[in-house]
Amino acid sequence: MNKQVRLLTYSALMCALIIVSTLWLKFSIPGTDMMVTTQVFFVLLCGFLLPPKYCLYTLGAYLLLGLIGLPVFSATVGPAVIATPSFGYLISFPFSAMVVSVLSKKLSAHMWGRYAAALLGVVISYVIALPYIAVLKAVYLNAPLPLGALLSAYCLAFLPLDILKAVLAAALAGRLEKPLRLSELKAA
Repeated sequence: MNKQVRLLTYSALMCALIIVSTLWLKFSIPGTDMMVTTQVFFVLLCGFLLPPKYCLYTLGAYLLLGLIGLPVFSATVGPAVIATPSFGYLISFPFSAMVVSVLSKKLSAHMWGRYAAALLGVVISYVIALPYIAVLKAVYLNAPLPLGALLSAYCLAFLPLDILKAVLAAALAGRLEKPLRLSELKAA
């Protein structure tokens, strides 16, 4: 099969998996106004499976589908999601996946390189999402959050699960590497 066809197929599959991961398992953590889903796992897995520009295509398509009104987000439907804290994480997903894609290739020679790439993908997500949430709360919702409350409700409450998702995504990516011939795809 042509390499580009395989990449587009994997992109479509990853987009579908990210959508399903938003809908099939979600729950809230008391004291937060966001849902826990398995999205982070599949976003990181996308970074392991695809080259950076295909990560952008995949997650760009996912965001576009949600913004035009398809029910693919956990918070709300359509452009109204922009006014929710979860949008900070949603806009971080393409960057997180691209960082994982680049770093997993560069760190592939190191024993723990894949795990480091996944954890840095999680860090990128928080680095983008937390300032977005802070500005959203302070400016748009006129309810500024102290730094401690921001970190407690939007980082520390979710971080243990996100670390677990990162470790699992890195482990699964390692198992998929040979059967999917990922080294061929990452060279694209």
